[in-house]
Amino acid sequence: MSIYSRVLERHLIPAYYNLRGRSYSKTRDLMERSQWWSADQTQEFQWRELHRLLEHAFHSVPYYRNKYASVGIELGDIKTREDFAQLPVLTRDELNAHRGELCSEAPAGRLIPHATGGSSGIPTRFFITAESYDWRCAATARAYSWSGCRIGEPSLYLWGAPVGRVSRFQKTKLDAYRFLRRERMIATFQQTPELWETTFKTALRFRPRYIVGYVSSLEQLARLLLARDLRIPGIKAVIAGAEPVSQASRDLVIEAFHAPLYDTYGSREFMSIAAECEEHHGLHIHAENLLVETEASADGGASELLVTDLHNYGMPFIRYRIGDLGTMADSPCPCGRGLPMIQRIEGRVLEVLRTRDGRAVSPILWRHVLKDVPEVKEFQIQQVSLDEIILSLVLARPLAHQSEILLRHEMAKIFSPSTRLTIKGVEAIPKLPSGKRRLSVGIGQPA
Repeated sequence: MSIYSRVLERHLIPAYYNLRGRSYSKTRDLMERSQWWSADQTQEFQWRELHRLLEHAFHSVPYYRNKYASVGIELGDIKTREDFAQLPVLTRDELNAHRGELCSEAPAGRLIPHATGGSSGIPTRFFITAESYDWRCAATARAYSWSGCRIGEPSLYLWGAPVGRVSRFQKTKLDAYRFLRRERMIATFQQTPELWETTFKTALRFRPRYIVGYVSSLEQLARLLLARDLRIPGIKAVIAGAEPVSQASRDLVIEAFHAPLYDTYGSREFMSIAAECEEHHGLHIHAENLLVETEASADGGASELLVTDLHNYGMPFIRYRIGDLGTMADSPCPCGRGLPMIQRIEGRVLEVLRTRDGRAVSPILWRHVLKDVPEVKEFQIQQVSLDEIILSLVLARPLAHQSEILLRHEMAKIFSPSTRLTIKGVEAIPKLPSGKRRLSVGIGQPA
């Protein structure tokens, strides 16, 4: 850690938050220690925080009080984690329809409005509290620190940017915040060859030690570096988020940046949920702040993730179906941290395709299928119906006959020989408004 980062992280930032009466510094110190607790210690702490949250929700949140009563569950019935797992889940539709009833009647501090980007087609609006925000920021700082990236280390972000009108005061405040933390932001909503040229030149001037970005943005910059035999010197690590990381993505980034890649997983509803440490053995869940479960999967594979925020007392999220598919790890990480782990994130539920015999096909599978087709630069697969698939390809060169045979053969194996597969070449794969991409699009979803 540089001297500047040490002074910023240990003295200036704590002083700032303490003057404002905020809990960030205390929480960050706790999370630095608690990552080394045993699994039992972590679960004990998590259970105490969960029980406090449930008492609050049963007594002061109208929607939960009525919903749990309607299925005959009282607070006294929840004595174990197995009991907790009997509580009905909270869905995004419920959140949007009952936003007011999900806010606490008890004082919980000022409610801060937030919203998701609407990648599911409908933005989700919700509230958090200052205490919850401090927990989220502390979790994010810890996640990044596992790569060596501490606050104040020069970092280049290939990320989204505020959309809509931003006041001069807000812009000045944000610019000062980034300057102090030595962060440079490049918006990657509109991705063109000129953008990546500009990004490379910016990186040479800025000389970042860390690069943070969407997986697809990191891949695009990596391809430019490799195609032109260019190098950004001094990169210590690359931190990826917002989209699933495949082995092919990891290999590409490592080769181009000459630095390890650290995978992270988060959402607008909770900010950082889990992240890789230096062992790259899976993603450690920030269990002091969140409880992450999986719904049962019929085939034992990836299943939907449920997330409970332990510290958002203003608008509690309890067993919230976040819309992502994941697999929990069944063994601890060699690093020695006692935090529970997600083995891998498979993608969004809306990206899952379905077979006629009822199987769910993970978006990650398409990366494995397409990696053996050298002509393909980018792709998106869309399921029009159970009997029709459209595969859109951005090609480096015309698709060879043997490659087309391979694609049709693999698709027939996954779905059925009778499934209609249309392969079409396109100039670009459309991005979501956030700048993210979707590898696959399920039935009834807009591409």
